[in-house]
Amino acid sequence: MADSENSRTLPAITRSDENFENRALEKLPHVINRRNLLPVAARALSARFDETRDQQRPSGPRPVKEMWPRWYSCHLQRVRASRLRKKLETELLGETGGAPVVELWIGTEQTVPVHSFADINRLSSQLNAEQLFQARAELRRRRKRWKEADQRLGYAAAVTWEKELAHQAGIAGRVMRITAPSSLAEVTAKLHCLIVMQDPGLKLDVAPWPELRRLLRDLIRMEERVREPRDSSSSRGGMLNGPGTS
Repeated sequence: MADSENSRTLPAITRSDENFENRALEKLPHVINRRNLLPVAARALSARFDETRDQQRPSGPRPVKEMWPRWYSCHLQRVRASRLRKKLETELLGETGGAPVVELWIGTEQTVPVHSFADINRLSSQLNAEQLFQARAELRRRRKRWKEADQRLGYAAAVTWEKELAHQAGIAGRVMRITAPSSLAEVTAKLHCLIVMQDPGLKLDVAPWPELRRLLRDLIRMEERVREPRDSSSSRGGMLNGPGTS
């Protein structure tokens, strides 16, 4: 597995890293539903916060508009790390034939999975010497095969990387959610973060989750209405400046 995929140090987040969605948000979709709610909210927030990225701000705590892009970039890295971990897990299981677990027969009908030599020792009173020897030898063989395949694929490193990104995203999200917002967009960002962290699949149907999803959709639409006059003014200015200007 490449070092870039296994790096255990959280990379610095640059402007290019934060281009997680197409910032050029021409127009929101006519219908916002469960399938597109979170990506649409992310694109809208990315476009909104990008407008004020280079503006000077007074000294003090970091505002939500600066926290959200960094948190969301870290969240997307965690999502990619999770996909990679699952892919490597499938490959590892395919190569080894399964996790390093041994099934032991206890009596004539009961089987017990053992994951460690300690598990085998705890069952020693119910097994004879030959069974104990065979169980330890089989577990040792399966562990060796798993370790060799893991070193080649980098599965354990991917698991660690995913956990670290989840930890970083969790901290960043919790800090942002207790930070006071100063605009409608920042309120939207905090709600988006809450839903992504607590209901990423948008499957929770008990109150208040359906209401919170509708509230996020309403806030996105309100943000769009706030942006429309600004966008119209920019378009008129572009027409006055003539074609080819940015």
